[in-house]
Amino acid sequence: MKTTCPKCKRRIRIKKGKRDLRCPCGFQLSRRKFFGDANKYLIDTNIFLYAVNKEKRFGDACITLLSAYTGELATTNYVIDEIRQYCEHTVKVYKVDKLSPEVAELRYGDESYPLSLADKSLIQCAIENPEIAGIITYDTDIKSVVPSSLIKSEKPFYVLTADEFLKKSNKTRFK
Repeated sequence: MKTTCPKCKRRIRIKKGKRDLRCPCGFQLSRRKFFGDANKYLIDTNIFLYAVNKEKRFGDACITLLSAYTGELATTNYVIDEIRQYCEHTVKVYKVDKLSPEVAELRYGDESYPLSLADKSLIQCAIENPEIAGIITYDTDIKSVVPSSLIKSEKPFYVLTADEFLKKSNKTRFK
């Protein structure tokens, strides 16, 4: 797709995978203008496990989430590797090749507990893909670690539980 820079009137080729939409003159183009509000939410391992095992406390919310919002959900290859169980729910899987140094060093708590590779892959995937609007998890460590300085987005970035996501999406869908 090509567009014209509003500042210098130069024709620019826009590629979907490209992160930085900057004209050579320095003008920053908006990803939202070209690719819309394609909000995807990343799913952590515990959401899948609670749904598959029909866990008493969180299982119903996780099953509802995975069955009703399939098009809006995604995960990473590291999360799929961590599940090690059959899951009947289908979501898009992002491939995370390697972690950046700032993500690889992330820790929670008193700096003695490193995050799992699956948790780090979710954060790395959110950094690399601007269409991701948040992470859905019951892990409190991800919520306390995700720095807003790492994930730069034109829209707010959320770290929610399945219950919080269902409440949030019901409010916005049925207004």
